[in-house]
Formats: sequence, C-alpha cells, structure tokens
Amino acid sequence: MKNKILITGINGFLGSHLAKHLKATFEVIGLEYRIDNLHRIENEGFTVYESHEANLENIFKEHSFYAVLHVATIYRRQDEPILDLLKTNINLPVRLIELAIKYNVKLFLNTDSFFNDAKYTYSYLSDYTLSKKHSLEWIKLLATNSSCKLANMKIFHMYGENDAPGKFIPFLIEKIKSNQPTLDLTPGEQTRDFIYVKDVATAFEKVLCNFDVLYQYQEFEVGTGKSITIRELATLIKEITNSQTNLIFGGIPYRDGEIMESYNDISCLKKLDWMPKTSIKEGLLEVIKFQKIRT
Repeated sequence: MKNKILITGINGFLGSHLAKHLKATFEVIGLEYRIDNLHRIENEGFTVYESHEANLENIFKEHSFYAVLHVATIYRRQDEPILDLLKTNINLPVRLIELAIKYNVKLFLNTDSFFNDAKYTYSYLSDYTLSKKHSLEWIKLLATNSSCKLANMKIFHMYGENDAPGKFIPFLIEKIKSNQPTLDLTPGEQTRDFIYVKDVATAFEKVLCNFDVLYQYQEFEVGTGKSITIRELATLIKEITNSQTNLIFGGIPYRDGEIMESYNDISCLKKLDWMPKTSIKEGLLEVIKFQKIRT
C-alpha cells in the first residue's frame, strides 16, 4: 500500500507537476482553494478537497498522511487583497503544521523561494517575500519539539510546461517567437539559476524518500547550481526559435533593488544522491513544444 501525501495548491504550476510525478510512488491527495476548475490535473483522478478551515481537520481524520507538501501560494501580482495573501501564505501553512503534528505526520515540506533571503533587498514581490519569511518562522517554531520533521525547499527560478503565461520565461518565449521587430529588455547582465520543473519534482521526491537521514529541520536549495545571464537566456531562446526579433538590451532599466547575482548551493541535495538532469536548452525546447501544441 502506498503512503499518502497531501499536496496543497495541487492545481498550480508546481503542485500539478508534483502530483503527476509522485503518483507513481505515493497516493496523492490534493488541497485547493476552490475545486470548480482543476484544469491542470483534469482526468488524473486525484481526490481534491477545498481548503476552508472547517474542512481541514476532517481531512486529517479521514486520511493517515505520511507527508504534507505545502505548495499553495499567492504572489499578489494582480493586487489580490492582503488578507488573501495572509490566509494562504501564513494562516494555511501554520494550521497545516499544527494538524500534521497532531495527527503524527512524519514530514512537512514547505515550498519557499530564493527571494526569501536576507542578502537580497528586492522590492519586487516584497509583500509575498515578507509573508513567506513569517510563515517559515512560525512553522519552524511549531515543529521544533515535534516528531514531524520539516524540510524547507527553497526553489530558484523554476520554469516548465503549463506555467502562467505572464511568468518571465513563457512571456519571453512568446514575445521572441512571434518575430516582432524589436523587444526591449534590461541590459541582461543579472544572473539567474533556472531549474526545470520536472527536476524540482525529483528533488521533492528524493527528500520524501529519505526521511530517516533528515534532520529535524533542514533547508534544501533547489536549483541547478549553475547560473546564466538574462542576456544569454534571451539569446538562446532567439536561437532555438529562429526568431528575427531584434533584442534591445538596455532598452528598459533594471528594477529598483535588482538582484544582479543569484547562485545556490545544492550540496544538501547532492548528499541525497540528487542532481538535475535537464539542461536549460532541453527545458526550453520542452516549453516551446508545449506552447506550440497548446496554441
């Protein structure tokens, strides 16, 4: 019999990829804010619950979970109410860890972002970053003296099929492959570690399957360990798509507080015998192929 895991935000970009990948090893149960539109996981047959407070404890009573993967989040890119951000990014994970402890769940995986790092003073998504910081501190406090282990999965720049069209890589691909005459970009000297979503899924799986060697609290940086510049990324997309678009580097300024260099340390995941398998070119080809099929 497969161990059961609960994935919050199962219809989201990462949540849906995790569910589809992990179903071979675990029985996957999902949690969503609403269940009237599960377009990313339709026909997958997952049991999915709505996340209203009155329902949460009953879910833990009904299922004996091995692990909870908290993936649901609000970035507030569309100026959603602050209260919605607090409910999803702070209240929900705090309540989930309380229930995980109460019902003897072995492992809680918290999905974090590289933005949540004291060395960065990035004004973009500052409210999202603040909420993730507070959420993690509460989760760590609650899990300190419990039998439930906590793994914080700090993900760098993730991309892949079926991501939101407005995210950076899908947006950039669409603009470049459309062969518009020019595309204004920043000077493009900032570096980023772009990791393919299916490699992120295998990183989560590796942590889930190595419970015995995990510490009570452990942080895993999830990336490739290699960074490229935005200029290199855009140039590669232009090459792959055979685009005639003229890329105007320096056509727009950097954001205030722009992070010019991002890098990560994947040594903790390497100790679990994990390494990313997808090169940036291979991943981009998959995204471009998916976008072509979808259109």
